[in-house]
Amino acid sequence: MHADIVVIGNGMFGSAALRHLAERGHTVVGVGAGETLNNGEAQPPHRVYSSHNDEARLTRRQDRNAAWAQVTGRAVSNYRELERRSGISFFHDVGCLIASRPGGDGVSPDPRVVMDETGVDFTLYPPGDAAWRNTWPSLAFPDTHFVAHEPTPAGYLRPKRLIQAQNVLASNAGAQHITDTVVDVVQTATGFCVHTAEELQITCTRVLVAAGAFSNFNNLLPSPIDVTVKSEVIVLGEVTPADAAQLGKYPTVKFMNDPGDLESIYMVPPVQYPDGCYYIKMGANTTHDVFFTRLEDVQRWFETDPDQVFLAMFEAQLRALWPDVAFTSV
Repeated sequence: MHADIVVIGNGMFGSAALRHLAERGHTVVGVGAGETLNNGEAQPPHRVYSSHNDEARLTRRQDRNAAWAQVTGRAVSNYRELERRSGISFFHDVGCLIASRPGGDGVSPDPRVVMDETGVDFTLYPPGDAAWRNTWPSLAFPDTHFVAHEPTPAGYLRPKRLIQAQNVLASNAGAQHITDTVVDVVQTATGFCVHTAEELQITCTRVLVAAGAFSNFNNLLPSPIDVTVKSEVIVLGEVTPADAAQLGKYPTVKFMNDPGDLESIYMVPPVQYPDGCYYIKMGANTTHDVFFTRLEDVQRWFETDPDQVFLAMFEAQLRALWPDVAFTSV
């Protein structure tokens, strides 16, 4: 098999790259693992995992990095067109609430300044002004924090549906997607030869690596790139269908809490997961996060249940932010 370009990875970046290249007239093949479940529930045959095998990811224009804010703004502006062209819905523009002490949290700068500098519209509720609770009474933030509401098109997307939409449009433009795992990339006199776990060989002129946390492994690159690979833990708080219906239109949340065991907390309103239940998703950086440099350590982390210390910290914070919600499980 031969292609102009092989895209390694079929997550949210790889699938988008596959579509863009195909729509620009390139002969392109995408190679990426299929959907997997983590923590050993359904271990994929070649032990390549991802974070996009989830039901909700935040999307907003506010970002401390101006370049990311610009890229995100461009991406968000295309979501509705992608939905229309593919026939697949994935975008929920419910807005985003950002809560922070004035001046930021010591790690990230004051989000008001960032939004002003990047031209993001927002409604500000200063510290002590609880008027925002008239609209979102089930949430609770400290009185010491201001609350900024970034309106549509901030919100969240369904990552697996987004990837499906990208792949449909890429296929319509002539791209080929192969569900497999790349295990080696060899440079040849005329380009490259991409080897997969299923013993497929694809020759090509160029290779685009979009393998996320796995980019430095399996000889995908001629030399490692300077990238930090860090663990990320989330908790899912189950709510009743009635609460899900009431809270489903709530905005996403970025809570810049005071430094401690949990930092840079983010949340998504109730979303229905494949088991039929509705969950509020919460994630954060923690003092127990792990940094990886070896493939086997990344694989082991995905395949091991998280330490119970995480659950205790996350559950306490989740209940504090939603004090009136009766979670049925966490």
